[in-house]
Amino acid sequence: MYAFQHTVETLDPVVGAVVVPRKNSATDRYRKEEVMNLSPVQIICKLYDIAIIAAKKKDIELSRRAINELIAALNFDYEETALGLYRLYDYSKKCLREGNVEETVNVLQELRSAWAEAFHLGKHTPE
Repeated sequence: MYAFQHTVETLDPVVGAVVVPRKNSATDRYRKEEVMNLSPVQIICKLYDIAIIAAKKKDIELSRRAINELIAALNFDYEETALGLYRLYDYSKKCLREGNVEETVNVLQELRSAWAEAFHLGKHTPE
């Protein structure tokens, strides 16, 4: 999640709102602690949430960055699966560039649902 470390505003996937962190606020410390305690599986789920919510809000840059983080997390030791996911992520980024946000959202929601089901996470997808 390195691409998100230097943003002034971040998209809160839980409430779907832009949050401007305050320096050393209790809320900021809580959010950082919460993220630090997430498992790798939960981090991937959060990245899907961020990419989906950002796309819905037409924040193409944030959605693209979240997809780039998903790409960076691929494990090419499992080449067939990783390559398939890479192609879907790349297609999603292409749709974003072309302004086809709905297609990006559809693809990412399907992938997020499959991820959540595979790892028994909540089936909640961002609205």
